Amino acid sequence: MTLNSLFQNINDRERRLQFIRTHQQAFDVEPTFPLPLFEKTIVEIESSLSIIPSCQVEGGRLLGGRFDMMPWQEENWPEFLTPTFKFLDEIEAQLGVHLDRTLFEQFVAENIDSEKIRDSTIGIHLGSKLEDSSVTVVVHFNIDKDCEASARTVIALDGGHYPDELIQVLLKDMTTITFELFFDGRSYMDFGAAAPARPGAIGIRGNYLTPYIQTYFSPKVNHIFRGSSWLKICFSKVYTTPLLWFYFKNKNDILKYFRFNDLGDRIFNFFQNQSCTVLAAIVLTEKELEKSRLENFCFYYGKHDGCQLHPRI
Repeated sequence: MTLNSLFQNINDRERRLQFIRTHQQAFDVEPTFPLPLFEKTIVEIESSLSIIPSCQVEGGRLLGGRFDMMPWQEENWPEFLTPTFKFLDEIEAQLGVHLDRTLFEQFVAENIDSEKIRDSTIGIHLGSKLEDSSVTVVVHFNIDKDCEASARTVIALDGGHYPDELIQVLLKDMTTITFELFFDGRSYMDFGAAAPARPGAIGIRGNYLTPYIQTYFSPKVNHIFRGSSWLKICFSKVYTTPLLWFYFKNKNDILKYFRFNDLGDRIFNFFQNQSCTVLAAIVLTEKELEKSRLENFCFYYGKHDGCQLHPRI
């Protein structure tokens, strides 16, 4: 490593920490454990990262202690599993909790050599109580490659029962698998399928999900979908209704489609005044969109080392 590269690496790590702490200060997040453990992990990773903070709004309550780290190097699966398992081990050892990794470890064992997987991410999502907090691991498929065989294996691993038309969507347009491991021993997985507002914008994904959205979701969902950059829908046997992830590259487009409660306005105003943010996603259910102002949703935004995010869908 050259001296210039060394200094760049140090600067990137300092910026990651500053980005997290700016978010903490803005939303009154106490730097309590295990957030320092997450910070330690992102400092130890030498490759370039995107840091994705988020806020979960539950009526009049804002939970801001939520951070994900996303490597952006091409095709880094399965190398990023090393810091992932180290982070999980340290969470268990230092907090004295047991994370149910069964499904995640089964998935890794079956897909460790898969060329269809692009990368994975690590996140820490703190709830109002420690037992409601979780670690998340999101696995991303390569959006330029067929995912059907791998999708079949994870659907079987999940053990849920889904309609035939949805199975077809998942087999063709799956982009993510999320494993959420709660500190109280609960765990679940979900599948994300994505479609771009403009065909072809996210590889070969969207040809099956787009007509599914047109058929099974409301005119309002379809209207926002057409105005977004892309829409990811997450399905799980533990959800009573799917989660809609509306992604926007232009932050000014968000207020064209959403009206927030006071906490949401606070988050958006903060986000709008941040420089070099390159990702925003509003996550909610279809039913939430019926309200005049959103009350229950998540707001994700991201910043990358060097401000050049390669988005994961």
